[in-house]
Amino acid sequence: MNERSPAPNRRRRLTDEREREILDATFDLVAEVGYEQATLDEVARRSKASTATLYRQWENKPRLVITAMMARKYPPLPPVDTGDLRADLVALARLMPPPHPAGTPTLGIWQAVMTDPQLAQALRDVLLAPYLDALRAILDRHVEGGAIRPDNPALRHAETFLVGTFFVEKLFTGTEADADQLIAAIDALLLPALTTGH
Repeated sequence: MNERSPAPNRRRRLTDEREREILDATFDLVAEVGYEQATLDEVARRSKASTATLYRQWENKPRLVITAMMARKYPPLPPVDTGDLRADLVALARLMPPPHPAGTPTLGIWQAVMTDPQLAQALRDVLLAPYLDALRAILDRHVEGGAIRPDNPALRHAETFLVGTFFVEKLFTGTEADADQLIAAIDALLLPALTTGH
């Protein structure tokens, strides 16, 4: 299912309480019926909001659903700055969002993302963006500090490495990736690539 937004409207800020009510209604609906079957009309009915309000605030169904997942399942990302490149990468690895947190519904997101470009974009923009921003900040800081050469070609692939290693583990092994697996890959592959020539 792919719900596209109408022409953009001027966005009016919801109160924190009202936003939480809508996000909770969204999360609960998708947990009950799955991502594909959930509709903005039903979210609006459950949260006593208009669909126009939902479009104004979140643009489309994928962005609303991913935002609801973030609000319910993933805590805000704290700053990562230990002063050491490996320690920074390890700290970020331990903060990476598990694809299927224990004890929570998967919501059908990970199946739908392969066929829904809007959902994939929302996943990148909402869920992954804070982690990628943190990685860029780490790399920029250690380039400035001299731990990484500014012309190191591994810099262009670090984001793909970090996210890809974490999210494709289940495809290859059938089990969820964890931070220790990501850290082992960082030590074996990413860190040597980033520090080559030093």
